[in-house]
Amino acid sequence: MKSNRSDSLIVKYLNHSINNDELDELISWLEQPGNRDVFKEYSKINYSIDYKLSIYNTEEVKNSLLDKIQKDKRRYNRKRVFRFAKYAAILVIAVGVILIYQKENSIPASALPSQNDQTITLELENGRSVILKEEVTQDIVSDKGEIIGKQNEQGIQYEDTELSELVYNTLKVPYGRKFQVTLSDGTKVFLNAGSSIKFPVKFIPDMDRTVFLSGEAFFDVTKNRDPFIVNADNIEVRVLGTQFNVSAYPEDPSMNTVLVEGSVHVLGSGPENGTSVLLKPEHEAIWNKVEKQMVVQKADVSSTMAWMNGQLVFREIAFKDIIKKLERSYNCTIINNNEMLNNEVFTATFNMEIENIKQVMSYISKNTPYNYTISKNRVITIN
Repeated sequence: MKSNRSDSLIVKYLNHSINNDELDELISWLEQPGNRDVFKEYSKINYSIDYKLSIYNTEEVKNSLLDKIQKDKRRYNRKRVFRFAKYAAILVIAVGVILIYQKENSIPASALPSQNDQTITLELENGRSVILKEEVTQDIVSDKGEIIGKQNEQGIQYEDTELSELVYNTLKVPYGRKFQVTLSDGTKVFLNAGSSIKFPVKFIPDMDRTVFLSGEAFFDVTKNRDPFIVNADNIEVRVLGTQFNVSAYPEDPSMNTVLVEGSVHVLGSGPENGTSVLLKPEHEAIWNKVEKQMVVQKADVSSTMAWMNGQLVFREIAFKDIIKKLERSYNCTIINNNEMLNNEVFTATFNMEIENIKQVMSYISKNTPYNYTISKNRVITIN
């Protein structure tokens, strides 16, 4: 890759404007010897300039780098990168550099609104709720005193108990948090912010493995002769063993099922009762709640799965549709009084582990100027 091309790709990534093909190209370039050091310098200098000037000036970044970076002019053979993990290579490099720099140049805590105390809870079969703190290791005990699971730093792992009937637990994840649960059959479920899942403590042999989802989750289903079913309001996703993502927030106008690998059967309920599709990998089924119709199309798997890597990815999304995702991810409330802003379209990538909501709002306002305030109780008002 020519040096000016690598410069362009790095600047696009740091400026949140890189597309999927360019991201593939950048990752391939990072695999070449010495290029990761170049990227580290870009990351560090970009953070410095962006923070001090409150604006991203690509020319200033490049000029700052001219004396620091020896341009790499070697060509490379582009390699195919598994789309599901395409962000990881860049994040591993950038997070460490920026966090170290951010420690010395961070926004004072007093300048940001304090986050509400949000707890992850597990509701047991008798209605008792257990508060799950991520740093705690504990046994999950049923109302009969039996250990049904264990919580550790990876989440909750359910045991294969002696139960002979269906007993349900419900895991609730608030805004601003994510959590993982491993079900009794070994199926892994990663819950996104503002989501809940109701599931059996133990799946009974020769019965469908049915769970009930509200919100968004990624499923890595253990293969079994008994079908695994995700029931999400007006859709039902049936599989035997595969990886897929379901987004079914009650307030959203549609529900999306994105298949990563394997196959899934998506059924939609409605007046016509029987609408169903068989998805292929890297495709998605979109169920329109109002029209009761299913649409199948090619999926952007990397964008869909970015939340698992702590990222928010928007590809030509109207601001009115971005608001709710920001609220869920950052545990805030956004009141938009600027109606013209609603239909503005944005393409951006935000790293929630590095960029707080104030930095996100500041970035968006640079592209479409507006005024906003953030109150202590995390209410953002846009005028």
